[in-house]
Amino acid sequence: MRWHPVPERPGRPVPERRGCSTPDADQFAAFLASVYGTRLAVHAPAAATRPYRCSFVSTPAAVAGELELPGTLGFAAGPPALLVVSTLLAGHVTVAEGREEHRFGPGHTFLNGRPGRPRTARTQDAALMSLSLPWTAVQAAAGRDAGDARRAVRFTGLAPVDALRAGMWRRTAEFVRRSLFAAVPDTAPLVLAASGRLLAATALAVFPNDAATAPGDGPEGPDSTSDTLRRAVVFIENNADRDIGLADIAGSVPVTPRALQYAFARHAGTTPLTYLRRVRLAQVHAELRAADPAGPVTVTEVAARWGFAHAGRFAAVYRDAYGAPPSHTLRFPAGE
Repeated sequence: MRWHPVPERPGRPVPERRGCSTPDADQFAAFLASVYGTRLAVHAPAAATRPYRCSFVSTPAAVAGELELPGTLGFAAGPPALLVVSTLLAGHVTVAEGREEHRFGPGHTFLNGRPGRPRTARTQDAALMSLSLPWTAVQAAAGRDAGDARRAVRFTGLAPVDALRAGMWRRTAEFVRRSLFAAVPDTAPLVLAASGRLLAATALAVFPNDAATAPGDGPEGPDSTSDTLRRAVVFIENNADRDIGLADIAGSVPVTPRALQYAFARHAGTTPLTYLRRVRLAQVHAELRAADPAGPVTVTEVAARWGFAHAGRFAAVYRDAYGAPPSHTLRFPAGE
């Protein structure tokens, strides 16, 4: 079993599409090491009867992958550089971390590993889909400083908390995968960034971890005030065109993300990110009304610039807010 280091690959396009098809286990391991950013070794007890295959779409926010692993493969990997969540379509996978061993079959969703912990794995005729995101995104979604190792999010298991939350992950993953695989080089950065934040928040809701409420952050906490809401609203309205999330909004006040959520729930009856979406929707509405109906501007272009990736869902949200489809606003800006 030969270790494959992580190669340097500067100047990557966004999104970057890569694939590999080879009967050589070492070549396959080298390719996976470059995608996942970790040292990796693969052992194949017998020659492959058909090629190992994989394809990936990578952005700074997330990496979507599809893998086919015929026969039996043994993997040894260093601590993961990304949070990798896989859904097994066929075959079997066993993941071992120290003395812990976890076995998964078709239909199971699981973490490929946890930060700071090397692991080994064994696959048997496996086909799976994966979604990966940076640990920094997970830290931000939990409201923790990415540079504070003492407060790193600690996942306490590899499997979802329950079947309901496993289904939540699969629905979210399917939406994000469609967005990433449909992405083109000029896809709006807000769309890609929003995909990563959605995955991070969903992972924290689905898999067991220690991201709990901090002392003093409850409903009666001193930071859950109307002044907190006012300052957060000003920040959101002045920065809605930027890639901001819950941690950025809380840091601008400054309060903890949990206190910010309570302030919005108590004084506005909503959440910070829902309010951010409303502000961005209002900006789309304003741009469509100001556009020349005979000009080159399209609804899709304006929506994507403000972070709305799914055309059908955007149109439904827009109609709920303004009583007409966005195309009507663009064609008849004065007739609303």
